[in-house]
Amino acid sequence: MDKKFPYLIILVFGSLALYTSCANMGMPSGGAKDTIPPVVIRSIPQANQTNYKGDEVRLYFDEFVVPEKLNEKFVISPPIDKRPIFRTKGKSLIVDLNGAKLKDSTTYSLDFKDAIVDNNEKNPLKNYRLAFSTGPDLDTLRVVGFVLNSFNLEPSAGTYVMLYKNLSDTAVLTTKPDYVAKTDDNGFFAVTNLPKATYNVYAVTDNDNNMMLTSTAEPVAFLDSTVTPSAKYFPKQDTAVVGMDTLLVFGKTRFYPNPLYLLQFEQPFFDLRLDNETRPTRKYVDLTFTQSVKDTFDIQLLNYEPKGNWKYIEHSANDDSLRVWLTDSMVYKKDTLKFRVTYEQQDSTGVKYAYNDTINLYFSDAPTDKKRGRRDRRKIEKKDVNVSLSLNTRSNGFDVYKNVSVESPEPVKSMDTSMIHLFVKQDTVFNPIDFKILPDSINKRRFFIHYPWDYKTAYRLKIDSAAVTTIYGAVSDSVENTFVTQEEEHYGTINFAIQNVTGPTIIQLLKNDDKEEVVRSKTIYKDGTVEFPYLEPQKYKVKAIFDRNDNGKWDTGNLEAHVQPEEVFYYPEVLKLRSNWTMNPTWQLSTQEVFKKDIVDKEKQEEEAKRKKKERNSKAF
Repeated sequence: MDKKFPYLIILVFGSLALYTSCANMGMPSGGAKDTIPPVVIRSIPQANQTNYKGDEVRLYFDEFVVPEKLNEKFVISPPIDKRPIFRTKGKSLIVDLNGAKLKDSTTYSLDFKDAIVDNNEKNPLKNYRLAFSTGPDLDTLRVVGFVLNSFNLEPSAGTYVMLYKNLSDTAVLTTKPDYVAKTDDNGFFAVTNLPKATYNVYAVTDNDNNMMLTSTAEPVAFLDSTVTPSAKYFPKQDTAVVGMDTLLVFGKTRFYPNPLYLLQFEQPFFDLRLDNETRPTRKYVDLTFTQSVKDTFDIQLLNYEPKGNWKYIEHSANDDSLRVWLTDSMVYKKDTLKFRVTYEQQDSTGVKYAYNDTINLYFSDAPTDKKRGRRDRRKIEKKDVNVSLSLNTRSNGFDVYKNVSVESPEPVKSMDTSMIHLFVKQDTVFNPIDFKILPDSINKRRFFIHYPWDYKTAYRLKIDSAAVTTIYGAVSDSVENTFVTQEEEHYGTINFAIQNVTGPTIIQLLKNDDKEEVVRSKTIYKDGTVEFPYLEPQKYKVKAIFDRNDNGKWDTGNLEAHVQPEEVFYYPEVLKLRSNWTMNPTWQLSTQEVFKKDIVDKEKQEEEAKRKKKERNSKAF
């Protein structure tokens, strides 16, 4: 064998190793990410085609597509009797009308929203519509607008907007609409390709998907007047068209009416029932109802006849939850209790009647441990006859505008006020001071200590042992609590100068979050200043409610009575309040309906501007 042959083999394999190592230095780049949505190349029928007689619609794309929640988002107007079937084939999407017969000489509009996406990056084809006619003419009128939640003016997404040629007030309850659209995430809707006619307009959250308002539990909105869409041709395009007007202008044609605003509300409806019943302890029963049972509730014991009053009922703020304290020991010592609960019900004709519900509730004491010593048993016995009072104080920063709340775990039968003491720290000594004791008008387990607290001052509350006796004969343990009030510089104040007040108006100060919890609320009847003192340093929203019936709260609408919900407005700026600061904003309430919730947070805007500037500077280098 040639001696050069082994060297030749080594040279070949060495070259291969060098080649492969160079080839594997890094993975090849896949190029820029695809951000382009699919493009419709053609369709059957063609866009705006007339005299179409087919039973399906086909869309052809420049790439493979998939439906993304198409069953939820797709809308065909006028609505058809059956739900379409969607399927893909190659680079096409097929809308099978599922045997539904299209009406003669009718223009149909198919709205796909953003439910068609490409197969790779899921880029959506946004706001795609296809219109065609089964007759010789194509209808081109439109009605656009927004659906908003009437209580907080937030967009109402996924709501059907329904147009009826039948102008009867009951049409929305009995028949499907002539034309329909669905709102997007911004609450925007567009009912397109309409013939000229006069319509009633409704917005319905169609929970049962039957294209009608079938339950008072379904949120609804309605226009007070009918709508007759029209269009006007302008020989020259209006270059001043901006903002909302762009929704109404197409080419050189302007569409009417102006954008509609529908304020959706939940109607008052009767749905009272016992939702839950429990007996957490031997001494009380908790009953939870779906609605208020104020003035309609009664409870009777069926498996025992007590000699006297055997109960005390504690109501929640909304009267939809009740705690029935069993005050008779012969009653609460029973493991099994059978009750007849009476509350109001309503028959199919709307007539209310007293309904009796029978419930059985059980309670069993935890098994006792026979190995416990005498000292442990004494502790248990003491726990049964003594109760601990709870306070709402905190060691530092107690709010000067609050009362001290004292709460017993059981209803209070009696209280010896001479055994309750309040002291104020002066120099280094706590001196006794006079104060008031106020009972809670709702909760029999709670009372308040009232005193005009000074800023940044130490107080001591002392409650002697047995100062409070409960309805079960238990006495309270002693309580001694020292707390320091908040300093004056901690708080801020907002003094709102309100103008254009035309009637009872509720001004609410809200937390700056999605829940918009009410912090303070005042009703005014004329122009003036609304003062909100002792405020925490934080951000706030401000809301106005036109309280038409002057009952101190926001009222929803009523479709049957043709009553719109009470109007609400928001101050257009988030207020950032600092400690030791007084804000004096002026708010001119609008004399016209305003359907906006454009609340500017200047601090966020400034932060966003700084962030963008920082990004631009970093890219420049």
